[in-house]
Amino acid sequence: GGLKALLPGKIAIAVQLMGWQGVMNIVRENSAERMLGRKKTQSRVSYLSLLDTLAEVDEVYLSPGKGVVTEGDIAEGHRLAWHLAGIGMRFFLEQDPSRPRLERLVTPSLKMMGDNPDALYYFAGLNLSSTRGEGYTLTGTYQGETYMSVTLYAADSPAGFAQRVVSEMNLSAMKLRKDNSFTIRLTKTDTGGLGSWMMLNEAVTCIVTRHYFENPGESVALDGVLAARIESNFIITNNGKPNDIPTGLLDDHEMARRLDLVSEFIRAHSTGRNQDPTKAPPWFSFTPNVIGQPALWSNPGNDENRGMGAPDIAYGAGYFKLNPKEALEITGMVPECAFGNVVLWNRYLQSLDYRHRRTSLNRKQMNLDEFGRYRIWVSAQKPTNPDIDWLDSEGRESGIIFWRFVLPTGPIDQPKTRIVLL
Repeated sequence: GGLKALLPGKIAIAVQLMGWQGVMNIVRENSAERMLGRKKTQSRVSYLSLLDTLAEVDEVYLSPGKGVVTEGDIAEGHRLAWHLAGIGMRFFLEQDPSRPRLERLVTPSLKMMGDNPDALYYFAGLNLSSTRGEGYTLTGTYQGETYMSVTLYAADSPAGFAQRVVSEMNLSAMKLRKDNSFTIRLTKTDTGGLGSWMMLNEAVTCIVTRHYFENPGESVALDGVLAARIESNFIITNNGKPNDIPTGLLDDHEMARRLDLVSEFIRAHSTGRNQDPTKAPPWFSFTPNVIGQPALWSNPGNDENRGMGAPDIAYGAGYFKLNPKEALEITGMVPECAFGNVVLWNRYLQSLDYRHRRTSLNRKQMNLDEFGRYRIWVSAQKPTNPDIDWLDSEGRESGIIFWRFVLPTGPIDQPKTRIVLL
């Protein structure tokens, strides 16, 4: 006690917290680092690799070789990189497939993979082996969605995210109880039991639930109360019933494994993206100011259901390219469907600012005539004619126009486009 009283304040506190042995360990490790360099742990190697991955996004993905040359595109690409890092951290650093929990996949401030302002998406990683082969049980409650679905995706690795569909179920196949609750068994084989069944095999890496709403006012993605209610009502239970309580402390190997998954996830959605236009689905037009003929994502010609699309949805998309004195007029007819909307994205498949601007329109927000026909301008300036709907381009020279038609029951007309001088 007397010796501690003679020590400088910081050292005295260190001795009090860690004991003499703990302080001596620090002294020893500090000396070793000076002579031999930093201790090489698995997590440190993976952490530095993650930083290298972020640098690679800048050096490779945001380069002239990828068509990225303007200051604006470079800056927005850096934003994408950190959005991917944020999403990757939530799902691959903090989630555990043995105890999965559905969390929002994209938000107004974390965007990727063609997010939709009229929808709430939830994601969780799954792994059949984490359930001792028993699978999972999903319970939830219908919240008045225009369209709701559950999709199980497979990928070549857990961080591959969603490369192909294994099984899918929409609201029409869910066995809702009188209180609008439901149960879905996610197992390898249907052995009977409560609720509905979806096949989950060894290839499945994740689950995505979609919740579409056609609100006439504010985009549903801005409704934090509803988003929290859905998240709290949709629960995934491991049928294998792991009885061990998580330690809360990740060891060196496990932390390294999770950091590597985050790196892999970032690469998969940046430097690893296939940007070959010849591999794009037929409904995506690469002719400026032309929207491709909408088609169901599950069409055989669409590369065997690869990617994160949904089999129930017909998509149509294309690029707009405008000068400040031009507008792109889009006309057509909304088909018979459960849900329809159009969204503006940047080149990195992120929606434009729907918090402060009108950058998306669903059917209830459109001025449709008695036949269901629309007339929309994409431009920097709002049209003076109140009968014309407006999508705010934010003054951008270029971007992506993306249509969704959910569960269409008839033919879908290709949207017509023409340049209008302002």
